[in-house]
Amino acid sequence: MKKIFFTLVFLFIILKGYSQTPIPEGGFENWVQQTSYEEPAGNWWTSLNQLKSLGGPVTVTKVSDSYSGNYAARLETKMWGTFILPGLLVSGKFVTAPPFVLQGKPFTDKPVKFKGYYKYLSVNNDSAAIYAMITKHNSVSGKRDTIAIAIQAVLSNTPTYTAFDLDFEYYSVETPDSIDVVFSSSAGGANFAGQIGSTLTVDDVMLEYGAGVFESLTPEIVFTIFPNPTSARINVTIDAPVVEPLEYFIYSLDGKLFQQGSIDKVTTEISTFGLKSGKYIFNIYRGTKLLGSKKFEVAC
Repeated sequence: MKKIFFTLVFLFIILKGYSQTPIPEGGFENWVQQTSYEEPAGNWWTSLNQLKSLGGPVTVTKVSDSYSGNYAARLETKMWGTFILPGLLVSGKFVTAPPFVLQGKPFTDKPVKFKGYYKYLSVNNDSAAIYAMITKHNSVSGKRDTIAIAIQAVLSNTPTYTAFDLDFEYYSVETPDSIDVVFSSSAGGANFAGQIGSTLTVDDVMLEYGAGVFESLTPEIVFTIFPNPTSARINVTIDAPVVEPLEYFIYSLDGKLFQQGSIDKVTTEISTFGLKSGKYIFNIYRGTKLLGSKKFEVAC
């Protein structure tokens, strides 16, 4: 168990310098039932809930107190034996051997903003942390170079949903290979500091590119795009019955709208004729609500 806690120190260390400093800039609808807890679906997010098998508490839960849709993610700081364990939600993967939590997901783009909504219950002046870091592995140093970061410390009670709208600050023009997104109910987790009962609730988390082009990190619907890359057409398949017409929009990463239309069945074939080689974002909306996003590539 000591090995797990020493590993968590490294996991939290990046939060330490921001635990008391205010720093300037979606909905968790789908969850998967594990043995004695739930995790956000899609294999993008992970938490410390899997420590439940070692006697740890469940610190991330699905709640109906959402900003929009049906659910949001609630992170709560709890006690585990003699240790304080913050609620932690990370883009990454939990593994059963050291280092236990592998942070980061493959990512090669350059968004301009990190956005979403949160509420915070601070116990005894505790603080929470919200951040996204874009990185690239340095083959010479063997370490990860920071390409860009967007970060905020939440320093006081925030009883109603409040937007965070964080600009990415870029330090390099290199193409990244990974993104880390972290929410922590107690920002002092680097040294297991925090207050039992501090609770951070998050919803509608997304990345913004140019001219209002968004990529949802917490989609409300699950869909696939095939083939990807493509040269002539894509098939969009939604993993649920389509009970009402939806709209789709295809954007380039610099914010130009190339195509839009409707989706009224489970699988829709869409021509990509006229799109130049490059990456695009496919967004599905219900009215003004972004339900899901996926990137695809055109290779002419």
